[in-house]
Amino acid sequence: MKKATIKDIAKAADVSIATVSYILNDVKTQSISDETRVKVLKIAQQLHYVTNRSARSLKLQKTGLIGILLFRDIAPQPWSDLKYVKTLYTLERLCGELGYHVIFMQVDGDAPSYDMIRERNLDGVFLINVDQERFSSVTRFFGFGIPVFVIDSHIEDSLFHKIMPDFESSFRAAGALLGTAPEFLVMDAYNNAKLGDTVKQLSGLDEERIYVYESKEGLEDFLRKYTDCKGLVMNEFLANEVMRNRGTLERIAVLCTSHCPDILPIGVAKLSYELNDYKPVVGMMNGNIQDADYSNREKFIYLSVTS
Repeated sequence: MKKATIKDIAKAADVSIATVSYILNDVKTQSISDETRVKVLKIAQQLHYVTNRSARSLKLQKTGLIGILLFRDIAPQPWSDLKYVKTLYTLERLCGELGYHVIFMQVDGDAPSYDMIRERNLDGVFLINVDQERFSSVTRFFGFGIPVFVIDSHIEDSLFHKIMPDFESSFRAAGALLGTAPEFLVMDAYNNAKLGDTVKQLSGLDEERIYVYESKEGLEDFLRKYTDCKGLVMNEFLANEVMRNRGTLERIAVLCTSHCPDILPIGVAKLSYELNDYKPVVGMMNGNIQDADYSNREKFIYLSVTS
């Protein structure tokens, strides 16, 4: 198969060869719109463009920095600052084992500052809980060949790797724990609307049997309709709120999406996700960083469910 060239990219993007060269080489002195920059970078990736050997050797002069950007909940809850702590610790440890230093940034508000990204040459980036709109805004700051991995977001772009719990297997396993298919679902909100819709669809439940947490009052009204039913709760922090409301551990199973099953009372039916599954994910990012020719076409990576 013939390798893509800068000329091929320029033709597909309907821009000059010089413009493509400026973008791929991250030339700062040229005034190029963000729209054109993103368009060219996407086409370069879609065509599996590979830089020449001399340019690749420059790419190997790495900074050793991995960025982790955590996008705060658009609708914050009391547990919002806690639910990704285990994920952050795991990523930092695994990146450290490969010799990388991690720079962590929380992204807040509708118009966040991305100065950390502008000021540092990151080798790779993890984006956690990012919505589609801010994803489109932040990715324009990443140069060509910088691997971007997205956690807990179903981004509408086939170029990026997406990591999330194996919800499909989770619902089957929860049914086995309950002895029947769950009759209702209480779930925490995700910033990424597509991921929330995917979870609802995989649950197999009608919309009226699903409650996305907004308030204690709303939760109470919802649970009142399913007093004697068996149901499923996503997020162990939210599950404690549900159990306080119902006054019982019975008739619910919990998906521990925050990897903190120990905060639940003994005896509650629960399922967790394998944090060690992040090891091959970090290894995949390292492969992208070390070798410009490295490629993994699996764009969805699922954390396995454990009891």
